[in-house]
Amino acid sequence: MERITVRSRPVLPVLWRAAAWGAAVATAAAAAALGQWLLALGAAGAVVLALLPRGYTRISGIEMPAGLGSGILVFCLCAFVLGEAGGLYRTSAWWDMALHLTASAVLALVGVALALLPTAGAPPRTPLWILGTLGVGFAALVGAGWELFEFGIDALFGTNAQRSGLPDTMGDMAVNLAGATYGALAAQRRLGFGARWPLSGLLAEFCARNEVIYGGWTGRPFTPRRPGPEREGTR
Repeated sequence: MERITVRSRPVLPVLWRAAAWGAAVATAAAAAALGQWLLALGAAGAVVLALLPRGYTRISGIEMPAGLGSGILVFCLCAFVLGEAGGLYRTSAWWDMALHLTASAVLALVGVALALLPTAGAPPRTPLWILGTLGVGFAALVGAGWELFEFGIDALFGTNAQRSGLPDTMGDMAVNLAGATYGALAAQRRLGFGARWPLSGLLAEFCARNEVIYGGWTGRPFTPRRPGPEREGTR
């Protein structure tokens, strides 16, 4: 079956991506030279995490969407450098909420991609809302694991990752569910109708780039299965 090649716009334009990588490396080097080790660790950690998708591609042969590494870099810089070292987590509750919304939406798309593996990217026999539910569940699972991680480091090292404790945790989980719900809806609209909601292109491009695991993917909207007249009359 003919496949439609998907080349969605990168998460960030080329110049912005180059600026993000340059800023991350420069920040890490300057912070280390000045002895600001927390800032240096945050910037260097962002670079390392952003390189992981490229390393995974080299090992597995599974290709990632264009610009995903740069998107991870910017996200980590916002979290580690601006959020932690820059203090935005303490001065703006919206900063933490925005990062949780973005991360959980992308995780829901990952969950939907995993749910498409049994059919190799072909239209499933189940309604698309079931795929969306699985995507929300995957994002919620990862989010709960992160909250347990924050609790663990606070208990072991006396840090303040949870800040206000239970209210912070419950707020994070509520925002995670909201972001995951958006990601699931974006995936459902993209798969069912070809709608291009923000971030949904990551799912379509990932499936299109990896024919080895998504051999049934065509790039066309899934056609709802409706029983025909001949099937209705068959006993």
